[in-house]
Amino acid sequence: MKIVVKKVVSIFPEIFEAAEEIKKRKIHGATGVTIIALKALANAIINSKVRSLSELYDEVLNSGKILVKARPTTMLLANGIRFALYKIKEAEEERMKMEEAKKKVYEEILQFRERIKTSIEKIAEITSRRIRDGDIIFTHGFSTTVFKVIERAAKDKNIEVIVTETRPEFQGRIMANKLNQINVPATLIVDSAARFFMKDVDKVILGAEAIAANGAVINKIGSSLIALAAHEARVRVFVTAGTYKFSQETMLGELIEIEERDPTLVAPKEFIKEFQNLSIRNPAFDVTPPEYIDLIITENGVIPPQGVIYMLKEIYGWPTFEIKLLE
Repeated sequence: MKIVVKKVVSIFPEIFEAAEEIKKRKIHGATGVTIIALKALANAIINSKVRSLSELYDEVLNSGKILVKARPTTMLLANGIRFALYKIKEAEEERMKMEEAKKKVYEEILQFRERIKTSIEKIAEITSRRIRDGDIIFTHGFSTTVFKVIERAAKDKNIEVIVTETRPEFQGRIMANKLNQINVPATLIVDSAARFFMKDVDKVILGAEAIAANGAVINKIGSSLIALAAHEARVRVFVTAGTYKFSQETMLGELIEIEERDPTLVAPKEFIKEFQNLSIRNPAFDVTPPEYIDLIITENGVIPPQGVIYMLKEIYGWPTFEIKLLE
């Protein structure tokens, strides 16, 4: 398979297959999406037939663009691909031989995937300490990290969970099912009932697709309304997210793209055809402003939303925008 993007480079079929799998949303949560994408990218690198590291860089860049386009809001995915590209540049600067470099980058990507899993375990450990016995937790959608937090807390505390269905794709039903499998009492509610039940809640715990430098959180559509209801009810809102979900670009004013999905997820094709003058919008994510968030809990510790910019600068320095995956 060949595509043309600036240069003619090979793209392995498994990159397109991973992108299609991501688009079809057979995998839920930023972590699951990124794990699948990085596995495809690592295999493409180790099997690449290019003869120079500059060609490998182009190949991975173009593969990365295909994967990121499949889920443009997922910062963990974008940062994982950037990581692979930086490692290829490092190998080129060190004048490594081609096969040695490919093996090194392949192993680095696998290690990156393991660090993602380790960071989730660490976040679960830190967050569970802030959950008290008898707490009622409110969450929205499905997040691997939030699930791990609840699973960890439930080992030594009696807790209950209220989870929204999370329309239009019902990711909350997946969360409810997984909570049922680990015997955590859960109540499934429609999204619009969030404010009604908020008076019974002790803590809201959300995941994130991306976190901006100003502490704003991009998460499943409806998250901002839940955070607003919690703010009104004086219920604390915790966001659990690894630092790999922090957006470097937003340090200098770039915006995170909000993905919009097929309107037929909201209404059937027959309905849309019948009402041809009716416009249907289906944004997958929304932005929760930092003033509605009490804490952001990362693998490096707990920070207020206003602390994101300092953690970003400490980890990455100032961004240079040398790698653009969305144009």
